[in-house]
Order: sequence, then C-alpha cells, then structure tokens
Amino acid sequence: MAEEPRELQSDPVILEGDDETHVEPAPPVEPYTPEPGPRPGERRAFRVLALAFIALAIVVGLLVWAAVR
Repeated sequence: MAEEPRELQSDPVILEGDDETHVEPAPPVEPYTPEPGPRPGERRAFRVLALAFIALAIVVGLLVWAAVR
C-alpha cells in the first residue's frame, strides 16, 4: 500500500504584528523530552536502592549458606 505524499511547509508562518523578528509561536513541550539529568533527591534514592540490593544479596547469601550447611 503506497503512502500519500506529505505536504511540506517550505516557509514559516508569519504572524502579523509590530514585532518583525517573531516568526512563529514556540512549539509545545513534548512529553517525552528527557530532563537534563537526575535531581539531587533522585540521586540519593538510587544510591539507597543500590545499598538495599546489596543488603538483600547478603541476606539471600546467608539463607542459602544456612540451607546447605
């Protein structure tokens, strides 16, 4: 099935008004645009999560050791 050709906008839409440098309105913020980096609270949460996994691994290791002993 062939797709219909798209119509491309060659020139930007010019809004009328006194400001000649303004060409078109800013695009809306897209919901999937990532943030520049983790915030301080998120960094701390992931560090605590890593420590929780280490503690969990130690407990599981002790349980396995106790079971085969």
